Amino acid sequence: MECRIVAVGTELILGLTTDTNSPYIARFLVENGISSQQHQVVPDDVDEIAHAILDGLQHSDALIITGGLGPTFDDVTREALSKAVKRELVFDPKLAEIIKERFPHDKPIPKFILRQAYLPEGAIPINPTLGTAPGIILEIEDKIIFALPGVPDEMKVMLKDKVIPFLRKRVREKAILIKVIKTCDISEASLQERIEDIIAKYENLNIKILVHLEEVHILLMLKGDIKAVEELISNVKDEIADRLGKLVYGFDEDTLEKVVGKLLRKHELKLAVAESCTGGLLSNRFTNIPGSSDYFWAGIIPYSTEVKRELIRVPSQVLLEHGAVSSFTAQAMADGARLIVGADIGLGITGIAGPTGGTPEKPVGLTFIALSTKTTRFCKRFIFTGSREVIKFKTSQQALNLLRLFLLERFEEGEVS
Repeated sequence: MECRIVAVGTELILGLTTDTNSPYIARFLVENGISSQQHQVVPDDVDEIAHAILDGLQHSDALIITGGLGPTFDDVTREALSKAVKRELVFDPKLAEIIKERFPHDKPIPKFILRQAYLPEGAIPINPTLGTAPGIILEIEDKIIFALPGVPDEMKVMLKDKVIPFLRKRVREKAILIKVIKTCDISEASLQERIEDIIAKYENLNIKILVHLEEVHILLMLKGDIKAVEELISNVKDEIADRLGKLVYGFDEDTLEKVVGKLLRKHELKLAVAESCTGGLLSNRFTNIPGSSDYFWAGIIPYSTEVKRELIRVPSQVLLEHGAVSSFTAQAMADGARLIVGADIGLGITGIAGPTGGTPEKPVGLTFIALSTKTTRFCKRFIFTGSREVIKFKTSQQALNLLRLFLLERFEEGEVS
């Protein structure tokens, strides 16, 4: 089965918003044995959307549209769908009641909210569960059209619960399986050099190396009989992971912060962070994970020298002799964060994120990341390049990896020598 994806939104065309829905849908489709042959972005225009729908029906088996299903005047996907397939929009009273229930009860319901209860004749509604916008399923002869809300969380629920089950009943092709191996602290070229002999052994397996900020991912993709595909990809994954060792931090949907969080929870450890140049980014990454309060004890942002001294207990002599950006200050910050809140592990981060503030002795990008426990203290020096935002992210990434490697060596493999 071939599927086309159409993202609706003038803001996407103008670059004001990034289309994250299409890549998500494409990945979800291929994991369920469905190919997405083309992604298209169209503005909030009835004629443009209708043209994309007709073209999609001509060249694909199924069409998934996201966006333009809200209640406002520029939400015109319903009208475009009606025009394309030449079916009148019909008011659905049952759907209207569901939409009313979804609207906050302490606020008057605007009349235009019920625009969303109009569907092309013969369409099946996908009831809203997060917002008020329903989705639409419409079968045209042997083709299927799905229209989903543009809000990512709303779209994802409908895609998973309604669209994929609907499509899987019609899929007669063999499975497409994807496995992603995630690494950090290694370049794309070095990674390929380490595994090129493995890649060469599997000609039928599609292997790609994908570069991300401070990470390199290895994508394995194979189409065929489900059992044979699963066995082969599992074997290749294990072979590559064994070759790369600790450079591999996770697989598929893993993130570095999730992996580190699991290690902290497993060993019942509490973490405190004192981060200066990252401005709370590391703490934010940890606290984005549900349940992180089990192990993330505190995040402190001692941005000024005075706060480093008064709150985090960095000695005045250290600041005077070595400056706020130094290994000594980072180590004192890690110690202070741990001791102040009674955590098992403290991390201290200080650096120059730029674009100004650097000197020949201490250039922009210079960063120190320190770790502190009752028995272990160490600090690492880095020089990162890029914009201010990129330097901040790279610093948070290296801090997470430093902590991951420490936890693996100390608690997974025994005492560090």
